[in-house]
Amino acid sequence: MNQIKRLGQEIDPLPPIERPPDPTDDFLLALSEAGNAEYLVTGDKSGLLALRRHQATRIVSATGFLALPA
Repeated sequence: MNQIKRLGQEIDPLPPIERPPDPTDDFLLALSEAGNAEYLVTGDKSGLLALRRHQATRIVSATGFLALPA
C-alpha cells in the first residue's frame, strides 16, 4: 500500500464523463483522463475493453498489457 501511495496521484475533481456501455465505469474513464493515463488495464470485456480507447488512454486487458513492448 505504501508503494501505491508513493506512485499514485490524487485527482480531484474528476471531469464529467458519460460514455456507454456501462455508466458505472464512467469514473474509471474520468480517472484515466484526469490522470493522463497511457493505459487502463481491465478485464471488462463487454464494457471498457469494447471501447479500446478513451481520449489518449488505451484500454487493454492484463494479457494485452503484459504483451506490450517494454
